[in-house]
Amino acid sequence: MWPAGRADVVRCLLPAPSVEFFTQRGGQWYRFGNRLPTSAGPPAEEGVPVANLVHLERIVPVIPAAQSTPPVLLRIVRGGGPKQATALACRIMDLMRWVDTATTAELTAVQGTRSGSRAVLLGSRLPSINHAIRYWGTEIYSPVGFRPDPDLPSNLLRDAIGTSSDELVFLDEEGVEVIPRAAFAPLSRAGVRLASREHEHMTDHP
Repeated sequence: MWPAGRADVVRCLLPAPSVEFFTQRGGQWYRFGNRLPTSAGPPAEEGVPVANLVHLERIVPVIPAAQSTPPVLLRIVRGGGPKQATALACRIMDLMRWVDTATTAELTAVQGTRSGSRAVLLGSRLPSINHAIRYWGTEIYSPVGFRPDPDLPSNLLRDAIGTSSDELVFLDEEGVEVIPRAAFAPLSRAGVRLASREHEHMTDHP
């Protein structure tokens, strides 16, 4: 039971189905909104709390069946709009031809490293080298004209690949290549010639 005249209680009960409202006048009950008395009315006995009338069965938790999420393939797809090239990959022998004619200012404008049989350069003023692949990006590099798929922020892509901020990721149609940032150094003729000789030695003595 609740005190008579509680408008907040009435508002809570209005949406409930099968609920009837009565008002008492002169010792008789009237349905709410009617002028004639009715033989019906609220129970005469003392009310009890609703919590004592509702008995819930024991709740048994059910663990949902495990659902495996299929892995998402990281790849590159065409698109993404025009991008400025910030990295370049080429054969060491092709880089050597450019180094022989490049000025000191052109050499110091880029950083480079050797990755297997190819050289990778970083910089905003990259040279024009035949057969080179040009990349865009700052941490995750994709070939110009392509974009990563799924197209996620760099930090999420690094987490998915399992690399840190000290590593650079290069994506291409063959897969993923990871190169430490510390591997890059200012380009020099002596350094490129040394890399070229080491590559030739490895080719002659596999």
